Amino acid sequence: MRNTDLAGRIGRISVNGKTLETPAYLPVLHPVSQELPSQLIKEAGFEAIMTNSYIAMKKYPNGVDIHTLTSFDGIIMTDSGGYQALVYGGVDADPAEVARYQVKIGSDIAVILDLPTGSSRDKKKAEMTVSQTYMAAKKSLPFMKKPPAWAAPIQGGSFEDLVMLSAKKMSSLPFDLFAIGSPVEFMNNYRYREVVKLITAAKRVLPMDKPVHLFGAGHPFTIALAVAMGCDIFDSASYILFAKEDKYMMQNGIRPLKELQELPCSCKVCRGRSAEELKALPRERRVQEIALHNLYIIKQEVDTTKTAIREGRLWNYLMLKLRSHPSLYSVLPFPEAMLKMFEDGSSADKKRAFFFFDRHDLDSPEVRLHRRRLLTNYTKKKDSLLLIIDEDVDRLFTKSDKLLDLADKNDADIVVFHPFLSVIPVLIMHVYPLVQNVVPSNVSKDVIKDSLDYLSKWVSKKQYNSLILVKLKEGLGYEQQLNNFVSRMKKKGIKITEKKFKGLKKLSGIH
Repeated sequence: MRNTDLAGRIGRISVNGKTLETPAYLPVLHPVSQELPSQLIKEAGFEAIMTNSYIAMKKYPNGVDIHTLTSFDGIIMTDSGGYQALVYGGVDADPAEVARYQVKIGSDIAVILDLPTGSSRDKKKAEMTVSQTYMAAKKSLPFMKKPPAWAAPIQGGSFEDLVMLSAKKMSSLPFDLFAIGSPVEFMNNYRYREVVKLITAAKRVLPMDKPVHLFGAGHPFTIALAVAMGCDIFDSASYILFAKEDKYMMQNGIRPLKELQELPCSCKVCRGRSAEELKALPRERRVQEIALHNLYIIKQEVDTTKTAIREGRLWNYLMLKLRSHPSLYSVLPFPEAMLKMFEDGSSADKKRAFFFFDRHDLDSPEVRLHRRRLLTNYTKKKDSLLLIIDEDVDRLFTKSDKLLDLADKNDADIVVFHPFLSVIPVLIMHVYPLVQNVVPSNVSKDVIKDSLDYLSKWVSKKQYNSLILVKLKEGLGYEQQLNNFVSRMKKKGIKITEKKFKGLKKLSGIH
């Protein structure tokens, strides 16, 4: 791994002398009828594709070189026919036959024949898919020669316990990577909350040192979500399927081409061309052009997400993407297990300031880690606490020496109240992100209440017996919440002294 943020990571997969940087999207290419030439896919920036070994096997039962068949010299991942089993109820093949065939055709990454759970609510059926997929894996083992690298599908669908069971059983076998199955039907029906539960359950069990593939994730506004939750590669035929319906991808949604008055994109397809000109193309050419545009949009989204990881701003970018659609926004709040994974993958020091916006940012690793560390690691030195209330923490940081002198004069520990982070001890203000953040001028009352509730808990846990409250300015917008906090402190027997001062020049005059 090269960079991490949340559960997202930038890494490399090396197979057959070829290397793929992840996160990576693999366009699905039909092995026999290629409606968009693979050369155009590669020119759009894709170093790997996904194709279907089962379809190839039915057309070429004696074998064929998959790279020659697809005219693609990059990494090729081959699916096994599991999706056909989901759609048609079964396939005319067995696990050993499919495994042997994928070795024979020269796959770079191969998937064993599985039985997808789909979105079924029938738990007995879901249990059967988990069991049969595991048995298929066991039957495939003797035929899993290398290369290719081998992927183990994880089943269980909407049943989190079964997903975890599947992940545990499959990770006990010698696979190179894992593929989370059955998200397509959830995604097609905008059931993104189910997708989050599915990925969370699998990631809780799967080994951290193996790549994770997410089947069928190809919508631009779901890529950041999949990556943030720890999926390294994902595939979809969405680019061509949408094109066949004259659907034009944008980073925040899909638009019917007929509704567009202009092409809001500067990719190779759209640059220098009007919407009317694209609409007027013959159908076959129009489908190709829209499909190629769709690929450029997906590639841009993958690259933007990777940039967010490198800059340590994946949380901020994810929150932006979740507002692309109400159904996507409904994934919030994240399950506690995933929030812990977000913490594990987030660096304690980042290149860019963190942006705070609303109550959902209280679940960011920046807030959760800081607050927990403060409860467990901070040791008080004095029995009295000097609490500074001001909006401009960055300005106070430049006066930290004066603030510490002020604490000495009052024989007190000194902290600054932050609307999101809550407690910032002046001694550690330099630690990311205590000063390296930007807060809106109109923080909502529920955020302030949450931070003051934490402050109350923290003061009580540290057992301060008196509190000197200093407001550097009036009109903060949350005076009532602050008054409620003061009342709670008094009820707990903590002595409160309130002082009001205008500006930092007055600080040295406090006695």
